[in-house]
Amino acid sequence: MVLPALGGIGGGGPRSSALQMGFAVISSDAGHAGSMGPRFGLDPQARLDYGYNAVAQLTPMARNLIAKAYGRGPDRSYFGGCSNGGRHAMVAAVRSAQQYDGILAGDPGFNLPKAAVAQLYGAQQYAAVASAKTPAGLPDLQSAFTPAEMKLVADKVLQRCDALDGLADGIVSNVQACRTRFDIQADVPTCATGTRDGSCLSAPRKNALANVFKGARNSAGQPIYSSFPFDAGVSGSNWREWKFASPPTRDAGAVAFIFSTPPLADRPQGLPFALGFDMDRDAPRIAAADGVFRESALSFMTPPDAANLGALRDRGGRMIVYHGTSDPVFSSDDTAAWYARVQAANGGDASSFARYFPVPGMNHCAGGPATDQFDMLGALVDWVEQGKAPASITASARGAGTPVPNAEVPADWSPQRTRPLCPYPQVAAYTGGDTERASSFACKPPSP
Repeated sequence: MVLPALGGIGGGGPRSSALQMGFAVISSDAGHAGSMGPRFGLDPQARLDYGYNAVAQLTPMARNLIAKAYGRGPDRSYFGGCSNGGRHAMVAAVRSAQQYDGILAGDPGFNLPKAAVAQLYGAQQYAAVASAKTPAGLPDLQSAFTPAEMKLVADKVLQRCDALDGLADGIVSNVQACRTRFDIQADVPTCATGTRDGSCLSAPRKNALANVFKGARNSAGQPIYSSFPFDAGVSGSNWREWKFASPPTRDAGAVAFIFSTPPLADRPQGLPFALGFDMDRDAPRIAAADGVFRESALSFMTPPDAANLGALRDRGGRMIVYHGTSDPVFSSDDTAAWYARVQAANGGDASSFARYFPVPGMNHCAGGPATDQFDMLGALVDWVEQGKAPASITASARGAGTPVPNAEVPADWSPQRTRPLCPYPQVAAYTGGDTERASSFACKPPSP
């Protein structure tokens, strides 16, 4: 489906758009009609269009339209998107670097085939501890963990990690330090058999969550996808949607029809596919190619040599990446690891042209107990056109009474709380003053 060509600026409940900022904007369906669902993956060319060719085709089309409408080409060109759009942005940063001055990539699924397989892995973990059945007699993934149980996990994360930035405010800014502070086995009470009142987790449920957050693996223990950080946003509705509802409705079809070579179209789809997917036998299919499907999913979906941004750097381009640390489908750990590779490829410091901004508590592109309203595009434009590199970006909460409220902003926050989003690896540290204002915080290197 081709969405209205407004141009996102990042985050939830945006107060503006690229169109309102004066940009000419183009939107795309990545080469296939949404009504087809994932079955477009049966067409080899449609796979390539979805992966990278749509970007290559639309870029000159947009330039030609602008030239015809205004009598000259654009002064500057930008590419932006979130989720799969963030993946497309990272594809553009590598494959079409000469065409763009600025790239904005939000919660980028640049390893989307691996992440989709990880979703199926998660479904299998949840199915093993589900307490109810669907009408078809299959495990009801929603019954694996109640909202109260996930709130318990979020509360225990906050107890251990919230104050690491100098203030207990419901936000875990120092995600890296939290890794060594929070242990689901030690910090979450273990239930006696049969107890499910939200005060504890059974040992099997602890193990299931630990496995998911450690990252999908095959039977030999080899990683398939990245780990995920424990964060306060695990109690969010978006987190539940992606973890428990998405595997049979989105990920099963994507893996079966788009990412597997050859397609696994002859298998029962939906939840049976997710539960029957073999991590040893089937997962390698995302790296396979054959005479009909000449590029594997990892080839056409993933930016080639994703950390090599030399062409963008050398032409003076700039790139901003942001990612919610409670994203349930594309891990911010994966993005942090990518940025570490970008840093290493540029003498240990890529901040002169590429910066990564984690968004504490934010779920997939928006939502969660987070200050998730921000303008990344404006910061990118200032960087590209005025040379003002973003030392931080101010983000706001969308509490009750704001124009587009976020129901998951805690009641004890100011509805318009602000926080600085800091360029990785810096974190927001409290320096004193009004605890609801960004000016009371500074971006500093993380404490261990």
